[in-house]
Amino acid sequence: MAQIPAPSNHEEKRAEFCRRWLEDTGAKGVFIDEALNVVYPINCEKAKKIVVIMAHTDVVFPDTEKLPLEMREGKIFAPGAGDDTANLSILLMTARYITQNHLKPDIGLVIVANSGEEGLGNLKGARKIMETYGDRVK
Repeated sequence: MAQIPAPSNHEEKRAEFCRRWLEDTGAKGVFIDEALNVVYPINCEKAKKIVVIMAHTDVVFPDTEKLPLEMREGKIFAPGAGDDTANLSILLMTARYITQNHLKPDIGLVIVANSGEEGLGNLKGARKIMETYGDRVK
């Protein structure tokens, strides 16, 4: 995932990777919204309270081609690997755990690979999630 280019406002490739990965692990109802967020709602249809967990997909690098990646002494070196690709990986693994163990929270849960976190993105993904779920977000 660290090699997939994802400059702010151009996260299409990484968003598609995340959507497909979630669906391949069994997630149902995953979609990409108009802000380029990858949204996985769980038990949200009638939930009055919703918890949102997000990690952003964009990186500060403007590259639109495959990003360089190097392994040295068991460590990954790549642009954006620590911000926020590592957190995005954990978010996806958490979603897989919830899905594959058929966990159903008592409240709504929205897992989001959000767009537009960095600089020129102006938090567009987080803003869209708040617009969508509003005061139900706790």
